[in-house]
Amino acid sequence: MFIVSQPPNNTVISYPNVGQWVPAFSFLNAMYKIVLRGTQSSGLLTIVEELIYIGNASRCHYHTKEDETIRVLNGTLQVYQNGYQFCAPAGTSIYIPRNIIQSSRNLGSKPIHVELLFSPSNIENYLDQITPVFAEQPVNMTRIGELARTFGVVHLPDIPWQDLNCAFNDSSMFIPSVYLTFFNILLHVLASICNKF
Repeated sequence: MFIVSQPPNNTVISYPNVGQWVPAFSFLNAMYKIVLRGTQSSGLLTIVEELIYIGNASRCHYHTKEDETIRVLNGTLQVYQNGYQFCAPAGTSIYIPRNIIQSSRNLGSKPIHVELLFSPSNIENYLDQITPVFAEQPVNMTRIGELARTFGVVHLPDIPWQDLNCAFNDSSMFIPSVYLTFFNILLHVLASICNKF
């Protein structure tokens, strides 16, 4: 599947070229790869990278079993959350608690690279199971609905997008701040701990 380094102190290192890019089912023209699985984080979180190509929007949905943080690494993403729409340029982090309706799209001239952090983990198991179903032709929508319900992902009808002029696109890769990354992980760990009580 993918190779990571696991030093003796139980830390996990996932290098940039680790993991396999596969078609993302929530976008018509996007790719994703799982960077860190729950089995590597004691079930606390999953990290996924996504490459969203030009003119694509994710299906409107919400998660009932995990919180999600989106980090825009390059480009500008238009984001929808519970009726509110905004532009998220490179460097933006967006925390989305469970049960918040969300969607996003790329109207720029270049692909947008994002990092998704889910807490607690388990979304990777959903991705592992649903991706092959989308690859089959014709797509078995009954099976997709069953998997979505099992993993707490609720798909909704498309939303009316506003023209916010989010099409400007910065092609330079955002260099993530160590402090911001640490804060995001800490936030998810604390939320996970609080949910256990």
